[in-house]
Amino acid sequence: MFSSFQTPWYCVWYNHRNQQSSSEDQSSSEGCMSNPLPQTKDLVHGAFSLVKAYTKLAAELAAEDYDYHMAFTGFRQQISRHSEAVVTVMDKCCQLLPSKRRVVLSDGTGKLSSLQRAAVMEAADSLLENVDGLLDELRGRRLSAKEQLSVKFGSELQGPATASGGLTGSGVNITRPQLTFEHPVDNTATPFCPVYYDEKGIRHVGEPGVHPFAERIKNASISSAQLLLKTETPYLPLDSCPLTFVDAVESLQAVVAVLLKETEIAVDLEHHDFYSYQGFTCLMQISSRTEDFIIDCLKLRSHMHLLAPVFLEPSIVKVLHGAREDIRWLQKDFGLYVVNLFDTSVALQNLHMPHSLAFAVDHFCQVKLNKKYQTADWRVRPIPAEMISYAQQDTHFLLYVYDRLKQLLLNCESRATVGNMLVHVFQESRALSLERYEKPQLDPDATYKLALGRSLGGLSLSQLQVAREIFNWRDAAAREADDSPSAVMHISCVLSIATRLPLSANEVLKCCSPVSVIVRTNVMKLLQIVKSVTGGTESVKDGVDDGAVSRKCAPAGGVGAALHYVGVHRAMTGTLPSIERRACPSTAWETTHSVVRTEPSAWF
Repeated sequence: MFSSFQTPWYCVWYNHRNQQSSSEDQSSSEGCMSNPLPQTKDLVHGAFSLVKAYTKLAAELAAEDYDYHMAFTGFRQQISRHSEAVVTVMDKCCQLLPSKRRVVLSDGTGKLSSLQRAAVMEAADSLLENVDGLLDELRGRRLSAKEQLSVKFGSELQGPATASGGLTGSGVNITRPQLTFEHPVDNTATPFCPVYYDEKGIRHVGEPGVHPFAERIKNASISSAQLLLKTETPYLPLDSCPLTFVDAVESLQAVVAVLLKETEIAVDLEHHDFYSYQGFTCLMQISSRTEDFIIDCLKLRSHMHLLAPVFLEPSIVKVLHGAREDIRWLQKDFGLYVVNLFDTSVALQNLHMPHSLAFAVDHFCQVKLNKKYQTADWRVRPIPAEMISYAQQDTHFLLYVYDRLKQLLLNCESRATVGNMLVHVFQESRALSLERYEKPQLDPDATYKLALGRSLGGLSLSQLQVAREIFNWRDAAAREADDSPSAVMHISCVLSIATRLPLSANEVLKCCSPVSVIVRTNVMKLLQIVKSVTGGTESVKDGVDDGAVSRKCAPAGGVGAALHYVGVHRAMTGTLPSIERRACPSTAWETTHSVVRTEPSAWF
């Protein structure tokens, strides 16, 4: 498997670097530089391409048959040689730590103790933090020590702008919009109770788990005009199409009056969910055939229900792209429900075409959308011109795309079944309109397994318990602060704490990068969680812990498996699954818990 890497990548890289250093020293002594260093990007590209290839090979090692293959001399020698070389590189990284924290790894065995593994992780984290700090300094975003320890609220600040006008700031210094909401956000575990408005503007309080307009959506018929084959209406050029930014109640009322006269409108939302547990809608874009509107949902949040007559009107087709989340956000934030939906993403999928908006606009309009601001912080006010333009383009071309898709859907069937495909898309879109928003729910004994997935493989029982407790604390802290769990603590930090089992507050902070204000404030609570499980002493030692095998901290498969040398060969008796349960309990643990999905959700 590793025959193509007779000289490992790390040796090649270090030899190349040393040759360059020697050449530079020699040329300096001669008063000229005959062999200058290559560009940084070339070094990074060369190193990472080798790392990627090497990691891919290492990941092909089958963890369940690892002990069996170690019985063969050739395999064992190859693994030993590569493990020693990798440990040598790790040792060089550890020597970059301050002298008091350095740990010597190179002992010729190719094995790492739990303390040494923790030292490697700390060295990698420290080096990455240094890189981030230097990059921030080059970009003019270097924060003072005081700024790094605090989050500013109540002042509206913009991040530094790039040359093209885009925001590059992290967004932590932006005023938290949810502090100004008329109705406080409810992040408790109680079921979501819909508050909605009818077309007359009357406010209603629904029942949890019940869609208030389900019957109206199901009974809404598809008009004959929607099923007719007609010539598409060309879209207006962006620079000649009127664009109205709506941030006043009077303007919103005027927009409603205009939209009620239309037969089709395109709708899209811009949502923020990092510094908010459930997230909130920041902008709504609506386009007609002749005009584009962008509505400031933060400023008009308490008045967005004025759009209810438009969204509930069955004679108006609401064209959205990838409407599933938009439907839920409209319910959660504004109590708005959609009758007569056409999802262009559903249409593209039924036509067996790529279903991204960028593809649709490029294919039908020959316009390439700039997705630079797809993950932008839409809370920022005032909104930069480039972000406004990006938001406008998301709906400006959508009605023309809708026309073209209708033609394809009507023409793709035989004459005897004209319209079936189009009706099917309308029916699938109707099913999306029946989606209901539900709050994120946490199962204290299962959600952490879903989020961490295969990363839990190889952890001891005490480490698994720490992972569960830290993960559950993270969710509770996020609900209380109205931040996303990732803003409170990155998911990798949960695993880092569970793996290292820190014994001091300083060690806890070292496991978390970056350190959020909430983590820094609650560091003693986190330490107490670890100590309550371990009894105040480090429970992970070299050897067997809680019945786990000595490969306790290595992942179930991949590169980490190649670093651990198993010195005892068990005779091959029975089937491979029986060997798997005795020799690789980490994979057996996953088998016995197969009811839990191992693919983490994007929400985590």
